Amino acid sequence: MLEKLFSLGYSKTFAERYYQLWGERALAIAEAMEKPLPRCFRVNTLRIEVPKLTKLLNKKGFQFKRVPWAREGFCLTREPFSITSTPEYLSGLLYIQEASSMYPPVALDPKPGETVADMAVAPGGKTSYLAQLMENEGIIYAFDVGEERLKETRLNLSRLGVTNTVLFHRSSLYIDELGVEFDKILLDAPCTGSGTIHKNPERKANRTMEDVKFCQGLQMKLLEKGLSVLKKGGILVYSTCSLEPEENEFVIQWVLDNFNVELLPLRYGELALTKPFGIELSEEIAKARRFYPDRHGTSGFFVAKIKKL
Repeated sequence: MLEKLFSLGYSKTFAERYYQLWGERALAIAEAMEKPLPRCFRVNTLRIEVPKLTKLLNKKGFQFKRVPWAREGFCLTREPFSITSTPEYLSGLLYIQEASSMYPPVALDPKPGETVADMAVAPGGKTSYLAQLMENEGIIYAFDVGEERLKETRLNLSRLGVTNTVLFHRSSLYIDELGVEFDKILLDAPCTGSGTIHKNPERKANRTMEDVKFCQGLQMKLLEKGLSVLKKGGILVYSTCSLEPEENEFVIQWVLDNFNVELLPLRYGELALTKPFGIELSEEIAKARRFYPDRHGTSGFFVAKIKKL
């Protein structure tokens, strides 16, 4: 079993960790990540209604199935030519977005008129979905440190007709300097990306436990900042595309131990791990969710919904 993980290119450290976490299933997860994901898209309801766009695409020979957790989301089952070369794509009627990354905005459920923060915006997929769910009403404060990625974000938001978002070329570690209290916050946190091997195969061998610990430290700092500017009763959704419990369940356990919050249950995905590596965590952690490539046909993904008390 470990030999098979080695043969796929995983380092000894991570092969052994994954076997500890999932046993024989670790190989199924790893093999699923060797295959490309289905191409998925989200209908941009700021510009067109869902039935209208699906009809237009069907006429051109595109076939797709609905993403269970996103009423505007679909995954292609037949793509007669690249959907990104269609007038529908070019005019911002749809956005290419991986199915699992549609879930955090849906889980956050922002309403028109609310004050929302997106603490790591680029390239804008989740932000534009937030704006769509808010019907372009209210305001989104969106942060990112990457200048080039912010340029891409600006272009995406413009093409999609998003008008309620203010972009900041700055780390959201400085979010408190705005002096704003937020109804809802999305933190799709910087992470090791171990759930995205299908597009980053080099991460099988070149990640170390130091990388995991570095990301965990940053994730905790960002969560602390986010919770400090969240209104009482406000919601923060935390997500990563990492498989590592240190970046997911252990971070959420730290939040439960150090802040006056509760976890809210999520409907989709598998229950988060409550005994990773034999370490007993709060049963509350099972309210968070994991998505796996072998069962959900997505990247490896983690989502938790936190309410400030």
